[in-house]
Amino acid sequence: MVKIATENHDRNSDTSSTDKDPSKKHKIFPSSRFFTAILLCLCFVSLSVSTSNLGVSMTCMVKNTSAAEFDYDDTVFMSTNKTTAPRQKNACNEVGKTSCSERNKLAWTGMEKGFIDLNSKWAICASLILIILSNAMIPLVASTSVWLIFLFRVVTGMGDALLFPSATSLITRWFPPKERPFAIGFVTGGRQIGTLLIAPIAGQLCARSGSTFGGYEAIFNLSAIIGTFILVIWLFLSADKPSKQFCISETEKDYIERKIKEESLGKRNERGNPPWRKIAKCRALYVGVFALVGHEFPLVIMLQLLPMYIKDVLGFSEQQTGFISALPIGILWISKTLSSSLASVLTASKPPLLSKTTSCKIFNFIASLGLSVCIGVTPFIASPPWCIVLLCMANGFAGLHTPGVQTALVQIAPAYSGIITGISFSVVACFSIANKILSNSILDPQKANLDQWKIVFLISAVVAILPVFFFTIWGSAEREKWATNQGMNPDVETQSQSSNGSDNTLTRYAVAINQDLDLETA
Repeated sequence: MVKIATENHDRNSDTSSTDKDPSKKHKIFPSSRFFTAILLCLCFVSLSVSTSNLGVSMTCMVKNTSAAEFDYDDTVFMSTNKTTAPRQKNACNEVGKTSCSERNKLAWTGMEKGFIDLNSKWAICASLILIILSNAMIPLVASTSVWLIFLFRVVTGMGDALLFPSATSLITRWFPPKERPFAIGFVTGGRQIGTLLIAPIAGQLCARSGSTFGGYEAIFNLSAIIGTFILVIWLFLSADKPSKQFCISETEKDYIERKIKEESLGKRNERGNPPWRKIAKCRALYVGVFALVGHEFPLVIMLQLLPMYIKDVLGFSEQQTGFISALPIGILWISKTLSSSLASVLTASKPPLLSKTTSCKIFNFIASLGLSVCIGVTPFIASPPWCIVLLCMANGFAGLHTPGVQTALVQIAPAYSGIITGISFSVVACFSIANKILSNSILDPQKANLDQWKIVFLISAVVAILPVFFFTIWGSAEREKWATNQGMNPDVETQSQSSNGSDNTLTRYAVAINQDLDLETA
């Protein structure tokens, strides 16, 4: 009996040592971390549905009224066309200049972050609640004042500002470094899926203005319903980190923790301030931020202005506009998903075919060059079908930025990924707002002509090509020395992950929106 027990003990020991073999890999599909990526992707679907709905909604929200219904003393332009929504007079310019887009962010003051004790899961819940609330309220207040619409779009921006840093923090805790390009591409692909979902449906609802379930009210209500459904799923099935996931296997949990520990990611053991001085001196951060601007700045056309261009210049109907404006977004989603997977393969092989920095530079070079050329050529093409093809190609190239600069920004300081992401998208939001204001000052609010659109497209093309030069020369995806907790005891590190994980997450978020508060009030 003693001999049998000894043999069983040895066999169990061998099995245990095999499970914890450092060389053993754990496939990403199927796995709990892939399931987490799906949940995060759904959250971005909710965000995109709730922010992309404005572009199509405006085409039926601010239509011109007939001569009999118009108050001529309060109008800027007049039309003899009938409308089903005459109450939003003179709102086209105002809404266009308030920058109610998914890039627009707003958030708390620096003092508030000291009172926040939430982890990423609950921060994302708060984000979804804000998004649902804003979309549910807009149809109720639209007839009262355009400024109330603006107010609730600001609430949407607050939800956006919470979501992206929260998702970034979760990705760095759930995915080993070499899987992060795939994770970022897959998760943020929810933005494109949401746009693909809402754009054609919104076009149909807009064409049914005046019916029981139609018009801009139905568009915003549908967005709120989708967000509520996703919130319920997220509440019951998500987890802030692997150790809290109810369905994860021990093998996968050990694999994730070991890989992240090998990266020396660590968690900050003290509540002290982040190394702001070192962050401020980080060249890779500055280069990455402005390369990200080169990616996001032209997407203002694709996300907000494209329905107007398709309708006014290319001459498509409202129903066609919804479907056609979704095509480039679909190409963007396919591109970023496939290119992110390819980047993970190139950098994860042993030995890696490309280093992290080389991979990011190559993808970003192709992305910026292709995006700039396609956007610059589009307004000079007379054929509407070829214009659509070029816009789809532009978005296809833009998708390569995901394994490019977006991955680089996550890699340079994984322990401070929320702060890095917050700073990056705060700067991006400022440039996106400036682009919308500039574009709306160039375009005729009633019906912009082709020459005006050429100026808008060429400005974006110039901005898009700049990263071809400076990111290719100075960009980096290597972890900075100051972002590594050297000499940390692994056991202490593991304990600190459990005790401090919920304390540090939202502290990272304040940076994402402090700068935008001043910008919006300005």
